[in-house]
Amino acid sequence: MSEAGSKSYRKDALIYIESDEDSSEVFVVESGEVGLTGTPGIPRFRASLGPGDIFGFTSCLCRRPRMETAVARTDCSCAALERERFIESVQSNPELASRIISYFAQELRAYDDLMTSPSDEASARDDEAHLYQLAQHLAQKGRPAHATHALQVYTTRYPGGMHVEEAKRQLAALRAKGAASPAPGTRGLCRVFADGQMIFCEHEPGDELYVIKSGKVEILKISPPDEILLSILREGDIFGELSIVSTAPRSAAAVSAGESVLLPVSRESLLSIFQKSPATVGRILGALSQRLWFTFIRLRAKVYENPLTRTYVLLENKLLEERISLLGTKPYTLALGIGEILGMAGVPADQVDGVKNVLGSDPNLSFQFRQVTIESPSALEAKARYFRTRDHLDSPELRGRKHATARIGLDLHELRVPPDTIPES
Repeated sequence: MSEAGSKSYRKDALIYIESDEDSSEVFVVESGEVGLTGTPGIPRFRASLGPGDIFGFTSCLCRRPRMETAVARTDCSCAALERERFIESVQSNPELASRIISYFAQELRAYDDLMTSPSDEASARDDEAHLYQLAQHLAQKGRPAHATHALQVYTTRYPGGMHVEEAKRQLAALRAKGAASPAPGTRGLCRVFADGQMIFCEHEPGDELYVIKSGKVEILKISPPDEILLSILREGDIFGELSIVSTAPRSAAAVSAGESVLLPVSRESLLSIFQKSPATVGRILGALSQRLWFTFIRLRAKVYENPLTRTYVLLENKLLEERISLLGTKPYTLALGIGEILGMAGVPADQVDGVKNVLGSDPNLSFQFRQVTIESPSALEAKARYFRTRDHLDSPELRGRKHATARIGLDLHELRVPPDTIPES
């Protein structure tokens, strides 16, 4: 590890706190013990650290607020490395890069387990239906090559599926009309995709990420009947990074915009790629840290029982996603309607009106059609902190789940603001 400044901490001293926006340093424990704590209900993958352990790198790599609080459990000493110095150290040490990626994989797995609910499991069982519906949508939109790709994935992934015979018939008909989903060309270690060629589709299994060597790639979210262009990626960008650390299927489609030359990176080839291309290390770790950070904040909004807490934490998280400082006092508008906000926060149907009452009475929030303006991010953060604190006090461990639920219902119906004064999305 490169030279770094050493910092000493007394027992119980804070090294940094959760949500701290200054995340420019990575720490290495030199002596003593460091503890990591954070949002109640989200267990830390690593809670106790000793000499040689590294911490603080996830937020540092993706330039996001801290995900946890680090505190000295004993008198201790830590080496502090600035972001660029840490990246240089990792680039020159492929084994360290692999160790960090392994950490990302294990923490993401832990978060995924916590994110799983009965409805999520039902959704996972519906992957087959979603993939088949996607193929039908692409065919109806007059994109036979993309439909062929989706049908090929479906028949391969679900050989005994409910729609497999019909999918095979459709696939044969498309091929008879000249539609094809050709294999990409090759150029050295790279794959070459033609203009408009689908690289992968939603719900498709994947075990590789891609580095764009040249060209452009469109990332699309296709939820029939809607299609959203999420981003256009260019040379040097990385996509499909979740496949390196998770077995989850693809969550979006990737289509080549013009000819694109892509370097595929599998789990097995990571170490070799790191040794041959040190500059790739920083880009891959940056993409993975961003993925982990976003998974964490989505989970953070789900762990609270009080729907008001979940709603305010969701709004707080949306500001963080758009890199709006929670210390700021200038108004900011999110492109989210009230219906979208309540849906994303998982507010039960019988409590929707009560939550709308609270939001409508908040002078810091103003709603328009499919928009919410937050007058002061710092005021929103204070309100979210208030609800989080109250949620902890009313937790099942402290007061019993029944009492907490009754308290939530009472709070929601004490307010007098008519819910229909807030525009629907």
